[in-house]
Amino acid sequence: MDSFFKKLIAGFMIGVGAIIPGFSGGILAVSMGLYKPTIDAVTGFFKAPKKNFRFLLPLAIGGGIGFLLFMFLLDWLFGDFRTAVICVFVGLVIGSMPSLLRECNEKGFKKHYPLWAVLGFAASFALIILGLVTNAGAQREVTPVLCMISGAIIMSGVLLPGVSISFILLNLGVYENFLAVFTAPPKLFIAAHRAGSAFGECVKAAMTTVPSMLFGLLGMVIIAVPVLLLVKKVIEKHHGPAYYVIFGVVIATTLGCIIQEVVTLANDPAYVFAWWKVVIYAALLAGGMALSLSCEKFMRYREEAEEAAEAELEAEEAERDACGSGPVNDE
Repeated sequence: MDSFFKKLIAGFMIGVGAIIPGFSGGILAVSMGLYKPTIDAVTGFFKAPKKNFRFLLPLAIGGGIGFLLFMFLLDWLFGDFRTAVICVFVGLVIGSMPSLLRECNEKGFKKHYPLWAVLGFAASFALIILGLVTNAGAQREVTPVLCMISGAIIMSGVLLPGVSISFILLNLGVYENFLAVFTAPPKLFIAAHRAGSAFGECVKAAMTTVPSMLFGLLGMVIIAVPVLLLVKKVIEKHHGPAYYVIFGVVIATTLGCIIQEVVTLANDPAYVFAWWKVVIYAALLAGGMALSLSCEKFMRYREEAEEAAEAELEAEEAERDACGSGPVNDE
């Protein structure tokens, strides 16, 4: 995944995963093999600024587009196709699990590692059950400070695989209103225009939520680097346990998302069960799994090809150096 366009698409998916309920962008970053390289690029940015900038730019652009675009699509998608969208993303995550498990054992396997997965699963699943029992309360009015806190929580969900920002924000009662801060400007502009306001008044109306928006972005920026440094240090010193905890959290998050959706459908009086819906949902889930497995297989093929090309290039350079360092005839 070395081309600009492929990283752009990957960033888009991570941005969407950061905002979709029940998932985190970090899960998709791990599944696409971009999690560790991104951490290294951010925390070691000034060691090779040009190289790291080229790596991070398409991810940042794609992530921003996916994050903002999905905010606008969220009401429509989750209003009419919520279960279908969740099935696709569940399939993507399930398809990524073999890749994640290989990453867990990259530096060897120890018998106690699965216990860390159980711990991660238990902690995450307990939070999910707590959310189902307590249910989200009434929506709170979003203040600039609350926007900053929400932005920090969202960024944590992007950087920490398996952390569902939707659960935290829903239980804080700010999820919908926080999204509205970012989607409100065009709606306010159109509403003011239809009311007959002048262009300047329309712009002024659209700018109403901009301060809160900036506070939200500030919260994201403030939390990003410290969390990345912490994650990098933990992974470097405790690679196996850290990834097994992530593996357990991913399983719990995926299972919890399925349970939450089943509960939502069961409590929806307007929902009508039909066998053809089950077939469609199963097909979408299988399609997500197939897509994830295909992408992972393709990336492994590309990595192996790149490693082979680099080895061949190094061999050629070594051969040229050997030929150039032969005895010199001084006459």
